[in-house]
Amino acid sequence: MNERVAVVGYKQTKHTFDSPVARERMIYELVKSLFKDLGITRDDIDTFIFASNDFTDGRTISEVYTVPRIGSFMKDETKVEADGLNAALYAYMRILSGLYETALVIGFSMAGSEFRVPLTQAYTLDPVYERPRGIINFYSTAALQASAYMKKYKFTDEDLARLTVKNLQNANNNPYAARKEPTISVEDVLNSKPLYLPIRQAHVSAYADGACAVILSSKKAAKKFTDTPVWIDGVGHSMDTYYIGDRDLLGMEHLSAAAKKAYKMAGIKNPKKEIDFAELHTNFASEEPVFAEAMGLFKPGSGKDVVKNGDSGIGGALPVNPSGGPLGANPINATGLIRLAEASEQLRKEAGKNQVKGAKTAVVHAQDGPGAQLNTVFVVRR
Repeated sequence: MNERVAVVGYKQTKHTFDSPVARERMIYELVKSLFKDLGITRDDIDTFIFASNDFTDGRTISEVYTVPRIGSFMKDETKVEADGLNAALYAYMRILSGLYETALVIGFSMAGSEFRVPLTQAYTLDPVYERPRGIINFYSTAALQASAYMKKYKFTDEDLARLTVKNLQNANNNPYAARKEPTISVEDVLNSKPLYLPIRQAHVSAYADGACAVILSSKKAAKKFTDTPVWIDGVGHSMDTYYIGDRDLLGMEHLSAAAKKAYKMAGIKNPKKEIDFAELHTNFASEEPVFAEAMGLFKPGSGKDVVKNGDSGIGGALPVNPSGGPLGANPINATGLIRLAEASEQLRKEAGKNQVKGAKTAVVHAQDGPGAQLNTVFVVRR
């Protein structure tokens, strides 16, 4: 059994709202480029894991046409029908088993140009009651959660707008982000199209075309790929009940459970002090304070003060989404995996204008399902 697993390679596309190439070409070029950068071939990878979905790809057995494009033909290959960080968790466990030394994980989608995300998300809902009525969906669930937080902690629409602007300003400096709004203001956010109030269009993540590939390896094999591995020191995974009415959307106990598992495994006792920054999978800007507080990064109800003081900004006490997060690019299936790639880039001091000074330890989060029903948390270090 392997004792430790590292991120030894990563690369993502420049995300767009209308890719000039098909997904097959997109992931072929991405993986080919990553292999070239590392000086390796497909023979150096023991197992290949896709994060893709038949609904988002618009075909059954969706990876059948993508297997040869990443070099996984006649190799050990599998697919995880969830976000890319869940695929990375599967790869992590495979390497820990001792049966594999290396794994390539790739997540991708054409969410910007080929399909309307809310229509695809509807297929995760109850087909008898919820789906045909359209009352409960990913957007309305986020609005219920946001309303609960704002009412309980007096978090205003202006606070939410400032939080949105913070993330979009970070995205402006991220070369991979699809959404670029360098002049966006609080007023622009407040005047954007209302969807399910308090959720407005500006608060929604940028569904985009794009892909991300990450290579994991055992400690023994890591030196073959890089002199600067990023170690996965803790993982946590938890899922809540599907039924919205039976869940505490504000408390997010299942997210707290996943984070506590990861912290315990990594030996972290005080995440507020021991975590240098966080990359969170926020499909809506309003999820940031809810998730960050559930994960113990800030005290409950402190969102208003965090925004006011700039504590979650790049130069703040605990930066959240210095990359801009999913508000800058959300190619679903890849979004959580991108959080791991962005965190690794930060820890290796490769983040350019978005670099967090002195970053040594990060927490990475991914979600799936309405209202973040399923959550995965990694703690990574240099």
